[in-house]
Amino acid sequence: MAREVISTSILMIATVVAVTAAIMVILPAVKDLAHSYTSVSGNLNEKVETDIEIIFVKVTGDATKVNVYFWVKNTGSTRLDADLVRMSDIFFTSSTTYLHFTGSDTGVTFTIENGDGDEYWERGETLKVAVENIDANQMPQDEYLLTFVLYNGVRANDYFSW
Repeated sequence: MAREVISTSILMIATVVAVTAAIMVILPAVKDLAHSYTSVSGNLNEKVETDIEIIFVKVTGDATKVNVYFWVKNTGSTRLDADLVRMSDIFFTSSTTYLHFTGSDTGVTFTIENGDGDEYWERGETLKVAVENIDANQMPQDEYLLTFVLYNGVRANDYFSW
């Protein structure tokens, strides 16, 4: 009888230790999973609320230099900081040419034209993007696809000829 009590007690203690160890392993994994879900949900929400549209493209140039100006309307509900706008990518592609520019490249400028004077690109405001002094040999006359991509992957496309 005493043996059974001791055996049962040892099994009970082993069970409690095993359950505690399992909880200590599983609980952090569940917390990490919940954090990942929250992070993905936040990123998806930001993308859904961000929307832009290229409303006009103007190209000027001569035999040596080309300047491309385009205007982008913020049609979404996301308010974008000027630093985030400068993280955008600009692509000009044709059947024979591929050019990529970023906000840190020389000759690329961003200006909020009809804003309220703050450093945010808000709904209804228009962003003027200038890509100036492109070597005319790198961008021969052709039909181009302009792709403007924000930091979060939201993009707008438009065609232009030069």
